[in-house]
Amino acid sequence: MTAFLPRLNRNIISILIIALIIFFGGLAILNAAPLRIRDKVANGFLADLVITFPVLYYFIIVRPLKVSAKSLLLIFSFCCGLAYVVLPQQQRDYILQIRKLSVLAELFVIGYAVTQFKKLRAAYNQDRAEFADPIYNLRHAMVSVLGSSVAIKLMASELAIIRYGLLFWRKEKDCACDIKTFTTHKTCGYVAIWSVLFAVVLIEMVAVHLLLIHWNNIAAIVVTSISAYGMIVFVADLSAMLKRKILIGDNFIVLRTGLRWQVVTTLNNIDSLQKITNDYQPSDVPYLKGGAIKTSGNLLITFKEPVKVDKLYGASKIFSTILMNVDEVESFITHIS
Repeated sequence: MTAFLPRLNRNIISILIIALIIFFGGLAILNAAPLRIRDKVANGFLADLVITFPVLYYFIIVRPLKVSAKSLLLIFSFCCGLAYVVLPQQQRDYILQIRKLSVLAELFVIGYAVTQFKKLRAAYNQDRAEFADPIYNLRHAMVSVLGSSVAIKLMASELAIIRYGLLFWRKEKDCACDIKTFTTHKTCGYVAIWSVLFAVVLIEMVAVHLLLIHWNNIAAIVVTSISAYGMIVFVADLSAMLKRKILIGDNFIVLRTGLRWQVVTTLNNIDSLQKITNDYQPSDVPYLKGGAIKTSGNLLITFKEPVKVDKLYGASKIFSTILMNVDEVESFITHIS
């Protein structure tokens, strides 16, 4: 597993860099090409988008990471749509012809998705009856029905981002009366820090958009769209931080910091609780840096048996110690004790 994670990150970063090079490099060459050869350049750009990139995606993502081959069809459809937006009319006619050839495959995928949706809904309702956490239940249901591939986990993570980023005004369902809750964002001043960073990122996004729009309208739209998605992730992080609290029941505890990570274990598995007043001096034992501000925390939790930490992105990891922020930490320690 530890060897798989660096390879996962390396492959994803590689395909993202290739995508940026093909798109922005192709746009730059197309805009700089003389009018007499622009049609040939546009054909080459089209081939890179709908053939070269999907082939590279297959060899860099699908085969090494064992991602479902169905994702290749989604990538191909996205590349065709992107090419239709940025290329001249003659190439758009080619794209329409290409799309006719892929209709049957897309209909098959849609039919498969409809049949799996019923199973997914049943699995979600079953999990919800046992544990009222929509994000945890959705991810568990998707993995149990669709498989534990990287693509499925990423899809579940993106749905969580949409839930808290675009629907940030929706309230969480109230917990049962016997559930004690604790927040994790107040003592570290996370809301104030987030507000400053949000303002800086927003100003930078507008400035970059105004700069790029003088060079190429399509490039400005693409970069602004990517930045806007980053803002949605940013909003989702704060929204989840405010709503997803620590839960303590009769014999279980749910530790989490927003959407970033979550641990579900029993109260009997907690070995010790140590309040941290200054910077924590780590020992040689690996521990989870789970605070709202990653490098800080006011509570060190040690477990008798290692616990599985489910993260929003990436594979689950095993830890015996967690450093995190907990508001009203004395009350928390007293309640657990």
